Amino acid sequence: MPGLLCWRSKKASARFMACSCCQTHGRQMGFITHYWKNRKFEMLVRCCVLIFCGMAFLPVHAAGISYKAVAIGEEKGWIVLDLLQNYRLSQTMDEALENGVPLTFETEVSIDPEKASFWQTSLGKKQIRRQLIFHPLAEEYEVRDVDAGTQRLFATRDAALLALGELKGKKIVPVNVLQKGVIYLVKVQTIHDIGALPLPLRPRAYLSPGWHLSSKVYEWRLQP
Repeated sequence: MPGLLCWRSKKASARFMACSCCQTHGRQMGFITHYWKNRKFEMLVRCCVLIFCGMAFLPVHAAGISYKAVAIGEEKGWIVLDLLQNYRLSQTMDEALENGVPLTFETEVSIDPEKASFWQTSLGKKQIRRQLIFHPLAEEYEVRDVDAGTQRLFATRDAALLALGELKGKKIVPVNVLQKGVIYLVKVQTIHDIGALPLPLRPRAYLSPGWHLSSKVYEWRLQP
């Protein structure tokens, strides 16, 4: 049986050696020994394939912005928003950040009557802009609130991303513009502002999926 039976006596001619392994190395061995050597190799290959397939199906954390908690309420005559998000940067954005490119994120919050017509002006709309910056010389990450003009410094990227996803007490609209008994629809979405990138990067960034990072639109009803 070619490829399996490789037993050959010393008197047998070379043409009876069907096993290419034995032909190459000039071995003389019983087919049982050779069979188990092939068997071990086959088992090793199968194990490697299984490990590779298992790694392929491991959960991959895709880039994106997700919500952990959203809350809205009244404080000192204002409707205020508390927001907790989880940021996962793409490889493209991560590399740009480590090379000193600022990343700007804009969270838009809108409040409108649920039955508002399409052409009706929005009752309340707020854009909250924040920046994530890495300072290579100081090896520090900065989270900057563009609107408030405040900044916080962090030693690690993960700590900075946690701070970036946390908003507390952001004023949206005065309470007195809302009518009692009317149901309002609140929408929140965060996007990466490609237009805020340095000018040389913008043309390529608009065409590259690695720069397009956004959350889903989160919405809920509010009744004063």
